[in-house]
Amino acid sequence: MDAIRAPVSFHFGEAVAAAYRFDPGSGACRQTGVDPLPEAGDGWVWLHLKLTDTRARHWLARHGALPPVVAQWLLDGPDRVQVQRLDGWLVGAANGLHHDFAFEPDQISRLRFCLGPNLLVTGRRHPLRAIDGVHRSLAAGRAPATALAMLALVVEHLAAEAEATVESLMDEVDGIEDRVLDDRSTSRTVEDRQALGRIRRSAAALRRHLLPEGVVLAAGLDDLPDWADPEGRAGLAAAAERFRRAARSLDEVIDRTRMLQEEIAAQRAEAMNRSLLALAVLTAIFLPMTLITGIFGMNVAGLPGLQDPDAFLWVMVLILAAGVATLALMLWRRMF
Repeated sequence: MDAIRAPVSFHFGEAVAAAYRFDPGSGACRQTGVDPLPEAGDGWVWLHLKLTDTRARHWLARHGALPPVVAQWLLDGPDRVQVQRLDGWLVGAANGLHHDFAFEPDQISRLRFCLGPNLLVTGRRHPLRAIDGVHRSLAAGRAPATALAMLALVVEHLAAEAEATVESLMDEVDGIEDRVLDDRSTSRTVEDRQALGRIRRSAAALRRHLLPEGVVLAAGLDDLPDWADPEGRAGLAAAAERFRRAARSLDEVIDRTRMLQEEIAAQRAEAMNRSLLALAVLTAIFLPMTLITGIFGMNVAGLPGLQDPDAFLWVMVLILAAGVATLALMLWRRMF
C-alpha cells in the first residue's frame, strides 16, 4: 500500500476527521481531499465527518454526491441502532465507545453511516476508539477492496472494542471471584461489593447497547443493495456474530456478578451469625455469674460472709463453678 501522506487542507477546515481514496486495482489507499469523488469503477472514497461541526453539516446538506434524503437521514435520522436501504443507499447507525471510555454508560454514542457503490460517509459526535483502530489497520496495509468491505472493517473494529471492554470486565470479575471463593476473610468485602455493583451496572448498560447490534446487522444482511459484494457481506456477517458473542459474554458477566454478590451476602450473614452465636454463648455463661454477683452485691442485713475473711474466695469459686456448669450444660445439650 502507498504510504499515507500528510493530511491535506479541506475547504471546510476541521469538519473532516478522515478522508481516504481507495484504488481497487492496486489495493492502495491514500489520504485525499473531498472532491472530486471518483466515478464508478475508479475506486471509492471514505469520509469520516464530525457531525458537531456546522461546516460538515452544511457540506452534507449541499453536496451533490449524496441524495438529499440520504444526507437528511445522516444529519437528523432516528437515533437508534439500525440498518436499512434508502433511495438505493445503505444507511444505518451503530454504537461505539468513546475514545476515553471508562465504563460509564453515557460514554457510548452513535456512529452514523451512509453507503453507496463508491462512497462511504460516516459521522460521529464524539471521538470513537474504533475509528483509531481503523486508521491503524489502513496504515498497516489492510485496505478493503470495496466500500461495503470498508463498512465491514469499521463495524468489525466496533465489535472488537466491545469485546475488549467485555474481556476487561470479565478480568475484574475473575479477580473478585478469586478473593471471594479462595480467601474467606471479609477484609475487602466492602470494596468488592462496590466493584461488583459498578461492573454489573456497566455490563447491563453495555448489553443494552450491544445486543441490538448483532440482531440489526444480521437482519440487514437480507436487505443489502444489489451492488453489495460477497467480501463485504461476509465481513458484516462476521461482525454481527462478534456482537452476539459479546452480548452473550455480558450475560455471563451479569450472572457471575449476581452470584458473587449473593455469595458475599451469604458470607457476611454467616460471619454475623457466628458473632451472634458467640455473643449468645457468652451471655448465657455470664448470666448465672452475673446473678451471683448481683445477689452478693446487695447491701442488706443478713448477707452471708460479711464477717468471714474467706468469703470473697468462696464467692469467686461459686461464680467460676456457675460459669463452668453453664458451659458444660450447653455442650451437653449441643447448643452450639
